[in-house]
Amino acid sequence: MKKITASFRSSRQHAIVGISSLLACYILVQTRHDIAPLHSWNRAFADVSLFMLALVLILGPLSHFHKPLQKQIVWRRPIGIWSAIHAGLHTIIILDGWVEWKFERLFFIFTPPGQPWILHPGFALANTIGILALGYYLILTASSNDWSVKLLGVKSWKYLQQKATVLYTLIILHTLYFLFLHEPENPNWFKVPFVILLVLIFVIRVSAFLKIAKGKSLKKVDE
Repeated sequence: MKKITASFRSSRQHAIVGISSLLACYILVQTRHDIAPLHSWNRAFADVSLFMLALVLILGPLSHFHKPLQKQIVWRRPIGIWSAIHAGLHTIIILDGWVEWKFERLFFIFTPPGQPWILHPGFALANTIGILALGYYLILTASSNDWSVKLLGVKSWKYLQQKATVLYTLIILHTLYFLFLHEPENPNWFKVPFVILLVLIFVIRVSAFLKIAKGKSLKKVDE
């Protein structure tokens, strides 16, 4: 009975997160009528994926300031999985709609028809980082289940999942390039929210760290 209840709860969480995130993507697409629909969906999936990863990273730290949030930590798994799904959709659009499954084009700047493809170090590096991030996403997603916990052991599984900050760093570097360095003259309203999100995550995680460190110091004093 407990397994059935847990399975139902998990399915409900995935349904809520999945529908909400897809709706968010649709809303973002409506704000970008100035670019091609394909590119608009591409950006929307990437933006929502990043926002969801940010939620995964701050839910734990926020629970140290607001105890009721500790009950909401169970949402990190479905949010993280759907973040990976959106990152995958973002990648599929790039591969199918832009580079036409010719993977070498991921490292070359687009040129007018009939002209040679030009290898661009920054463009190539940003996409290489993106590929690494996707690979890490797949590993974290594939291990986001109870079976993996049993297979790897609790300590090993926690170590793997707690390295989500590595994934976050890769995605931030990838996003920074395409927002601010690749064709910076092109308008993209996500630049300001992106910077705010970075600052917010940094402040929340550092504040949580200081609170935990202070709590441990006080315990030692009491002892």
